[in-house]
Amino acid sequence: MSMGIIYGLIAALGWGTGDFLITRATRQIGWQWTLLLAQLTGIVAIGLVLLGRSDPLPPWGSVWPMAVAVNLLNLTGTLLLYRAFAIGTLAIVSPISASFAAVTAALALLDGEQLGAITLAGTGLVIGGVVVVSRGPGKARADLRGVPEAIGVAISFGLFFWLIGDVTATFGIAWPVLIGRIVTALGAVMILVLSRPARPRLGAAHGGLIIAASALDTIAFLSFNTGITTAYVSVVTALASIFSAVTVVLAWLVLRERLARSQWLGVAGILAGVLLVSLP
Repeated sequence: MSMGIIYGLIAALGWGTGDFLITRATRQIGWQWTLLLAQLTGIVAIGLVLLGRSDPLPPWGSVWPMAVAVNLLNLTGTLLLYRAFAIGTLAIVSPISASFAAVTAALALLDGEQLGAITLAGTGLVIGGVVVVSRGPGKARADLRGVPEAIGVAISFGLFFWLIGDVTATFGIAWPVLIGRIVTALGAVMILVLSRPARPRLGAAHGGLIIAASALDTIAFLSFNTGITTAYVSVVTALASIFSAVTVVLAWLVLRERLARSQWLGVAGILAGVLLVSLP
C-alpha cells in the first residue's frame, strides 16, 4: 500500500505541473493545436519507454475494443480539460476537474462496494466545494467560464479511472498510455479539421512547454498505472487527483490568479474531500 501511495503522489506532481504548463501553451497558441502537439509529443515519449521495456503486445481479442472504448472517455475528458484551461480561471477549474475521485467513489458505491462514512463525507465535501468555488464573494457570481467543462472532466475521468484497472491488468502499464495517446491524437485531428483554427506561429518557448508537459504527463500516467497494480485503485486515484493543489499553487505564484476568501475555502474543501476519499 505504501508504494501505491508514493506512485499516486508522483502522478499528482506530474499531472499538476504538466497541466500548469499546458495551460500556458493553450493560452498562447490555442487549445486545439496544443492538444494535437502534446499528444504527438506524448506518443514519442511513451514509444521510447516501450522500446526500453520491450513489453509484449497482447493478442487481438475483446480486450482491445474495451481499451479503445475506455480511452474514448479519456479523450472526452482531455478535450474538456484543455478547453477549461484555455478559457477558465485555473485556480477554479483545476480543483473541480480533480474531483473525479469523488465520481469514482460514487461509481464504486453504485457497483455494490461498501464505502465508509469518511469516504461519503469526502464526496460531500467535494460537491460542496464545487458549489462554493463557483461563486464570488457575497451575492456576486464568479467568472464561470470553464466550469461546465471542468465538471465534464470530472465525470469523464471518473469513469475512465474506474475502468482502466482491467485494461492495465491485461496490457501492462505502458501500452494503455500509448493507446490513449493515439486515440486522443486522432480526436485532435478531427477537431482541427472541423474547427479550422488559425495556424499559430510556434517558437522555441512553445515547444519547450509542450515537450515538458508531455514528459510529465507520461511519467504521471506510468506512475498511476504502476500504483494501481500495488494498491487499491480508489486510493491511488484520489491521491493522484491532488494534482490540482499543485496547479492552483503554481497559478497563484506565477499567473497571480486571485480568488475571494470564500472561493479559497471552496478549493480547500475540494482538496480535503479528495484526501478523505483516498482513506481506506
